[in-house]
Amino acid sequence: MNQAAIDLTYERDYHQWTIEQAQALRKLVNTHHELKQLEILDWDNIIEEIEALGRREYNAVIKLLMRQIEHRLKLDYVPLEECYKKWQVEIQAFRIGIKRKIAPSMKPKLESELEEIYQDAVSLVVLEYGVKVPDQCPYSLKELLP
Repeated sequence: MNQAAIDLTYERDYHQWTIEQAQALRKLVNTHHELKQLEILDWDNIIEEIEALGRREYNAVIKLLMRQIEHRLKLDYVPLEECYKKWQVEIQAFRIGIKRKIAPSMKPKLESELEEIYQDAVSLVVLEYGVKVPDQCPYSLKELLP
């Protein structure tokens, strides 16, 4: 991969960039053992930290997505009209947060984890309001993502 492609990946999909960079460093260190002799660099932890950056971004998107689902459930299943406007504003705020953090490489994983994320949101709404909500997520990932 040339430098222009690496720069483009970094700019368009930071999450994917962290994955690729950690893999490249791991391969480099494992195939060129003399690099491990550069005692000033803590290769294993450098690689782990790069991977952790990508996980942090992904986990932030999961949290925003779960909160958006939670507020959509409140809007759709909790009969408190005086709260509807506030919940709509919260949903929009979570969508904006997702828009700022989402990377294309996250979408397939989010799709596969949507039901689990939904169940986490359900647990909060049911605990707070004791309402009945659908067993499966009534929202598609396409609806939820900006």
